[in-house]
Amino acid sequence: MKSLSTINRRFFIKGTGVAALVGTATLTGCAEQVGSEPQQIDNETITPYEKVNFDAGYNRVGTNSIKFDMIKMFNPDNQLDVGMGIADMDFRTLPQVTSALKKRLETENWGYELPPLDYSKNIVAWNKRRYDADVPQGNILNSVGVLDGVLSTLKSFGNDGDRVLLLTPNYSSFFTTIHQANMYEAESEMIRNDDGRYVVDWDDFEAQISTGIKLYILCNPQNPTGNCWTADELRRMGDICNAHDCLVIADEIHCDFVTNGNKYVAYASLGDKYAQNSISYKSTSKSFNLASHRTGYMFSHNRSYIDKVLKGGHQRLLLNIMGMIASNEALKHGDDYIDEQNLYLTENAKYVEKFCADRIPIIKYQVQEGTYLAWLDCRELSEKLDVETKASELNIYNKANNVTATDFFGVTSIKTYTGGSYLKKWMLDNARIDINPGENYGKGGDGFMRMNLATNRATLLKAMENIEIAINNI
Repeated sequence: MKSLSTINRRFFIKGTGVAALVGTATLTGCAEQVGSEPQQIDNETITPYEKVNFDAGYNRVGTNSIKFDMIKMFNPDNQLDVGMGIADMDFRTLPQVTSALKKRLETENWGYELPPLDYSKNIVAWNKRRYDADVPQGNILNSVGVLDGVLSTLKSFGNDGDRVLLLTPNYSSFFTTIHQANMYEAESEMIRNDDGRYVVDWDDFEAQISTGIKLYILCNPQNPTGNCWTADELRRMGDICNAHDCLVIADEIHCDFVTNGNKYVAYASLGDKYAQNSISYKSTSKSFNLASHRTGYMFSHNRSYIDKVLKGGHQRLLLNIMGMIASNEALKHGDDYIDEQNLYLTENAKYVEKFCADRIPIIKYQVQEGTYLAWLDCRELSEKLDVETKASELNIYNKANNVTATDFFGVTSIKTYTGGSYLKKWMLDNARIDINPGENYGKGGDGFMRMNLATNRATLLKAMENIEIAINNI
């Protein structure tokens, strides 16, 4: 093992695993879960968990928030009351995170910097403590968010033109990431039961993989349908993938969000035969609202898989130091915060379920098993609004009158609508809320909408009452 004094620039470039560098120094001062008394950590006193008031109002307008400010950039005439589209939260983050970032700012120097020396150890401890899941410390790689790691894996294990399997409806950015790898999505549409839970169409799942698909992206818990996949479901997926030499790419970024009575099962914890044919991806960005720090990690129990990703060009030893500090503090001190946040989010989901049933039954919703995203069945509402006809009429008008729209990259084109994007427009125009059309999430998404519930109760009430008024005025 190299000593810290022998590390040189070449070692920095070659040793891209988190533990490759952190493991060269003695790991001292790793914080245990915070109790009721202050603890001494590396000569610094860390205070016990300071409760966050999730009910407190928190105005993000004017902070360059994508959720609240971007909609006004491209739709200046719209009067937005509540942004509920992009999946981040309207809560203050863990106080220890903010304190650590303020302390780092005081140094006023931003040269090359080591990751926190207990960072990988805290990743391991969090997963073991929370989920009894073993993460091999020497096989952890940094990534600039989860999708960065997924893209590196696709490029390392696949070839141009390959197909990548997704269970749909599924996270919309997976489609973009697959296309960035010069590959194509293969969609296995799930079956929606009468109780609103989605299940795998096992015949179709295996039939698709048996055509030669070698890459399967698992979303666990599933965005946007909220499935917390059971151990039996995960094993069945894994058995099919293993039988056909198909790699399981397990995005588990929503793992810390489960509603009462449900459970997240880490795919790599199912047993060696599953762990050896998978790579897992996680981040503190969802759990502690740190998405702008662009910090995530990936790992595999199969060292050859990690080496293959490294040889494929994944070089991410040094991430943004503020993101790594924030993530490290969250992993050390965030247990109580996550537990209380989950209780609050569960009550938000129950509130929306009851509101829909009692006051706007034209929209159907059952509390999801995981994530903080409500998957709203708006098919009856879409039919009542005749969204397909309205979208077609708007498209004819826009083309005839040269009505254009400019996207985020500055590209201007004739403004066009689908049934789903018309429903999104209707919600924005009439309910003054921004939520995502289900068609963005692949097959099975038409007529549904995804609503972000990670906000305070008063804001949630405002959004639901706005929808109610809009529906009553149809």
